[in-house]
Amino acid sequence: MKAAIPSRKKITGTFNHDELERLNDKTLLAVLATSSQDKPYTSLIAYAYDAGEKVFIFLTPEKTTKYSNMISNPSVSLLIDTRENSQRDYMSGEAYTVLGEARSLKEGRRQNDLLQTFLKKHPGLSDFSKEKGVALIQVSINYCFKVGRFQEVRELSA
Repeated sequence: MKAAIPSRKKITGTFNHDELERLNDKTLLAVLATSSQDKPYTSLIAYAYDAGEKVFIFLTPEKTTKYSNMISNPSVSLLIDTRENSQRDYMSGEAYTVLGEARSLKEGRRQNDLLQTFLKKHPGLSDFSKEKGVALIQVSINYCFKVGRFQEVRELSA
């Protein structure tokens, strides 16, 4: 019997950082939401999750709308999903929403370590990472939740 699509949100529990590691292994891209002067803006980004630091990281040129938005308002959101763009997605697709604070990382050991984490996942972006004016951005997690089975919501446990 086919599962009915639920009409109400249902809080079903929690998930942990291990699940974010598995998500990192199977997805390449996320949607970044920024805003400036109450105007929302979204961008598709290549991301990586660093399990040790428990942060998301990505690269962006400093001369972009997303970068200037993050400098003026570091509160951002990431949407990462597992959909395949098929009918099955209604019940099997999952979406993770991360609410956090973005900041550009300055040169140093920590920045280099996180860049290596990013490039391990996205080796094709190595040349891009070396270009002048490209910043490595860290998103610290303030809150994260996962929606699956259309409206079942789980929160990231502390």
